[in-house]
Amino acid sequence: MVEQLVSNAAILLAGFYIISLVYKEPITKELSINRKMVIGVWAGLLGFALMIFGIPISNNVIVDLRHIPIIMVGFYGGPIPAIVSAVIITTSRFLISVNSAAVMAGVIMMLIGIITALFSKRLEKYNIWGVFILNIIACGFVVINLHLILAKEPDFWVNMFTFVSIALVIGAVSAGLMKNMIKSKQLFQKYEQDSTLDYLTRLSNVRQFDEKINHVMDAGSRQVTLMLIDIDYFKNINDTYGHDAGDAILKQLAIILKRNTSDGSEAFRNGGEEFSIVLLDCPIEKGNFFAEQVRKETEEHDFMIPSGKLVKITISVGVSSSKDGANTSEGLFKSADEALYKAKLTGRNRVCIADGN
Repeated sequence: MVEQLVSNAAILLAGFYIISLVYKEPITKELSINRKMVIGVWAGLLGFALMIFGIPISNNVIVDLRHIPIIMVGFYGGPIPAIVSAVIITTSRFLISVNSAAVMAGVIMMLIGIITALFSKRLEKYNIWGVFILNIIACGFVVINLHLILAKEPDFWVNMFTFVSIALVIGAVSAGLMKNMIKSKQLFQKYEQDSTLDYLTRLSNVRQFDEKINHVMDAGSRQVTLMLIDIDYFKNINDTYGHDAGDAILKQLAIILKRNTSDGSEAFRNGGEEFSIVLLDCPIEKGNFFAEQVRKETEEHDFMIPSGKLVKITISVGVSSSKDGANTSEGLFKSADEALYKAKLTGRNRVCIADGN
């Protein structure tokens, strides 16, 4: 029995490892409902695989670790994957045999799924110990069920002690593995996000700007309008109020810019006090109107710095379009940059359209 349970455990751990390779997102309660359903289905199929390689301990009665996938996905993913996996495991049990033992086993799996769904949130603060508690409860249900059926079988309590011991150890190992996979994926997502987002404003960074502008320009099927934005006299703000104040203003301006983008358009921080907005399917007249809106909103906004003081700033904006002007990403950027320079030279706090647009 020990060797067969260890084989069952190997299938279980291999199943968790495989899903970590296939599924890019960590299993958390923040997943979408559809993703949680998929995770529940996967756990249910894993439970079915464990049943196929289960350990027969009497006629029509098998022992395996099918309850552990329910606990794992329920503890880390919430009620939906717990219930979905329990339903699939319960239903698939009848593919092996249809008898009173299968009915009782199905009831037990559903109880485990419901209890996991109800208590996983309350137990998550205990981390692996929370999984251990759920595993003890699940093993208790299994043992009680088997006792009702097999109480007179020889070596019943020896078999149950072996089963519970291995189930608790493998449950703890599975919880540790799951926790490690979740942490690794979360760190990977963070590093991936940090490589594309500006650390301060959380807007897309200049690398993403280059990729975006090159992609939409190479496609050539959409009109692209580019806004280059520069904060007027930003050095004076840093010199007067300090760099913390400058950072606070940059973050608040980023919020304004992001709030004004939609439908595939996107705001970027190109570096320092320089920002940009890429507008798709936008003629130059509409881009000019949009830029003027952003300029005016910025001028009227009260920017709060760490000292609590309210500060006013203005921006200069250069606007260029891919139609009747620049037809390459380099040309689009150059013409918008020249328009921005013109806005600076002619008094700042204004929007200028590139020559030729």
